[in-house]
Amino acid sequence: MNSQQQTKQRHIEAPYLNLDYSYQRLSDEELQAYAKKKLPKNYEELKQQLIKGEYQNKTESRTVSHVLCRSRHNVVRAANGKNRFNEIVRTLRSGNWKGATGKAIKDVVNIGVGGSDLGPMMGSFALKEFADDSSLHTLNTHFVSSMDGGQLYAVLPIVDPETTLFIIASKSFTTSDTLANVDTVKAWVQDSTNITEQDWIKHHVIGVSSNLEKMNEFGIPAKNQLSFADSVGGRFSLWSAIGLPIALTVGTHQFAKMLEGAKAMDDHFAQSNDPTTNIPLNLALTGIHAREEEGINNVAVLPYDGRLRYLPSYLQQLDMESNGKQADHANQAINTPTGPIIWGGFGPNGQHAFFQHLHQGHDKFTADFIAVLHREAPGFQKQTQRQLREQQRLAVANCLAHRQLMWQGSQPESDSPRDVYPGNHTSNLLYVDELTPQSFGALIAAYEHKVFIQGIIWGINSFDQPGVEKGKKVAVDILKTIDAQADAKANRTYDKAQAEKQFDASTDAIIKRM
Repeated sequence: MNSQQQTKQRHIEAPYLNLDYSYQRLSDEELQAYAKKKLPKNYEELKQQLIKGEYQNKTESRTVSHVLCRSRHNVVRAANGKNRFNEIVRTLRSGNWKGATGKAIKDVVNIGVGGSDLGPMMGSFALKEFADDSSLHTLNTHFVSSMDGGQLYAVLPIVDPETTLFIIASKSFTTSDTLANVDTVKAWVQDSTNITEQDWIKHHVIGVSSNLEKMNEFGIPAKNQLSFADSVGGRFSLWSAIGLPIALTVGTHQFAKMLEGAKAMDDHFAQSNDPTTNIPLNLALTGIHAREEEGINNVAVLPYDGRLRYLPSYLQQLDMESNGKQADHANQAINTPTGPIIWGGFGPNGQHAFFQHLHQGHDKFTADFIAVLHREAPGFQKQTQRQLREQQRLAVANCLAHRQLMWQGSQPESDSPRDVYPGNHTSNLLYVDELTPQSFGALIAAYEHKVFIQGIIWGINSFDQPGVEKGKKVAVDILKTIDAQADAKANRTYDKAQAEKQFDASTDAIIKRM
């Protein structure tokens, strides 16, 4: 069907979230037929397993249970079953958490990487304006993930070691990136204060992990430990104790509303197997069609609300780490492409950067536009609120305009190639009436379910990451060689075989130069 002929609005309304898929190539009848063709016969069974927390991550020998976290009562299971999560949030947000020198904690630094960083950072930034009890003690939340220490370099000069608490967030509590940042923080505390390491850990550290043994070995008191089930994957974990920075930013009441929105999307997802009434199923099937039938290898994620500016990075990990695979469940090679490349950026800024290529370049792409139709702008007086609402309308108008142009294109009346906009690029529009904790939760849950559906269609395990693990092992080996060569040059005891180990000409040259 020619894109210029597709004018009928097609949309799905779900609790807290809406999808307009008018600019997709498949008609509703074709989409329904495509669902029958692509979905496995046991699709309903697999879907119910996911909803109940019974779906099997076979390569890692555990279930997949992140959906079970969509309740404030199931966020944590540490500290002898007590809900330490809420207690920790209340204590910190009320100003009653004191550091080793008796001063109230003012800054919280989350040290994590991947799912222990992207989700909490995205949620904290997006929902900050919805914080409960604005009269309470103010906490400033910071995020550190980079193994090179670059983010610590920016954060440490602006915080006080006596009034700063660090969340060490790591599912395994062995992640080298995270522990390298922790070691640097320890050195900073020793250089800056007379606080002992034991007192620092006791008063300035919270551990969030599924590995209680490692948190105990580190010395973190049980009351400062938050755990989550090993069956909750890192990139699906913002609903668990990993979401602590979000709760510290907005409070437990608003955090529970985020969980409520995700649960509503779970219910919507569970109720129907018709892609014309089910948002995650629609997203999954149109994405599969673009990848397999049209050969489109990338999806641009384009949020038109500044509060969602971290969404493309979050979805990049959620989708690409889940479905970028070359082997199926039976460890048989897959010879066809699976998950696409996910990229994108804040839409209004993209208009002044990469949109030129999208409109007039030669590459195929599909896009997800995300829009927030209204903004209440709480916390401001009337004139400022009115102006902020006007800016929101400006953003939505631009979102609709660029989306329409990418689909319909534009041909000039004169013979001017410069004025040709080919169009014919498919896209989705995910939109909410207002951004709230509920609508935010529903949006993220919809994408989680989309990834799950595509994974089962491709016959892959969306809940492991063997490529990531292999890269970590190679990095450890290279680091050992770097250290061994450094020890040799410094006339220290060293591992001769490791120092002389060779990789390839390029890698060996850089190691020697170090």
